[in-house]
Amino acid sequence: MLYIPFPPAQTAPVPSADAAKDAQAVLTEVQTRMKAVQEAYTLHISFGKSRASFDPHLKPMMESFDTRLKTEKRPEVRQALLVAKLYLAPRAGIKVTPELRQEIVAEVPPTSPAWSLEPRLLLSALSVLTDEKAADAYLAEAREHHADPAVRGPLVFNQFEEGFYEKNEPLWKGALAKLDKEYAKEPYTKEAHRMLEYAAKTAIGIAAPAFSLKSLEDPKKVFTNASFAGKYLLLDFWATWCGPCRGEMPGLHAAYGKFKGKGLQVLSLSFDQRPEDIAPYRADASHSMPWNHAFVEGGFQSPLAEAYGVRGIPKPVLIGPDGKILATENDLRGENLAKTLEKFLGKP
Repeated sequence: MLYIPFPPAQTAPVPSADAAKDAQAVLTEVQTRMKAVQEAYTLHISFGKSRASFDPHLKPMMESFDTRLKTEKRPEVRQALLVAKLYLAPRAGIKVTPELRQEIVAEVPPTSPAWSLEPRLLLSALSVLTDEKAADAYLAEAREHHADPAVRGPLVFNQFEEGFYEKNEPLWKGALAKLDKEYAKEPYTKEAHRMLEYAAKTAIGIAAPAFSLKSLEDPKKVFTNASFAGKYLLLDFWATWCGPCRGEMPGLHAAYGKFKGKGLQVLSLSFDQRPEDIAPYRADASHSMPWNHAFVEGGFQSPLAEAYGVRGIPKPVLIGPDGKILATENDLRGENLAKTLEKFLGKP
């Protein structure tokens, strides 16, 4: 296991009359530390060691921040320490507690400089709120009035994502207009346009892009669009290493059990590194995936991924008997899957 030296934990904050300066010192300390961790991780992997055996050795820093918070009274420094803890916890293998999120929401205002450490931490903190209006108001304040454009921009992009995935056209169009106007050169603005470009490749009503793939279980058999003509086909882009894909399995199995009698066909398209990775996963009866399978050579870099606009998985696509796309993405995930299938195939 690679060890990264860390200085002894401080028992009290360094005396300073400049709270803003001390708060920034906390954020800079975290950024510097994480840069060193990334360099050490790269070296660790270059030696052929496993990811699991890498220890970023961040717990001492977390402990030092806990110690400082017991005596620190200055709001600016407390805000920096709390946000730093939220940033470091998952990287240190420590579960983020609801109590920490509640403490942050109570003490860290939406315009706090501490959010510059990582803007999306703000979204993580707000997940503890059950009052959606309060959460939206907090987000809006940060999105519109935070002094750092590096905080405002990503939050506008988050608003675009929310509208995009919820199919709220006025919301995503408004956010996109703001991105184009104020953050045109930023990578997340370019990402927003790429999302629209890739989504258009599986737009509702268009003919499903052509595919030709060997069956994983019978190499002599080739799946093409014509193989499923006249049937409802659910394409399931997935991989065994994909946590969200595995999370969809119970619902996918349940839906297949209900709708296969009404003619539903499923073709799972694996983005695993090797086709041999799939069988051990399916050996478990709880996710045997008793339907059609194919392996996509090249995964995200494959022509098929390009044709279907696959930039992340899982990506489900429902194709109708006429070969046209009926539904995709969130309409086919979670509890929406059964609802969408029932809409087109009828009640099971």
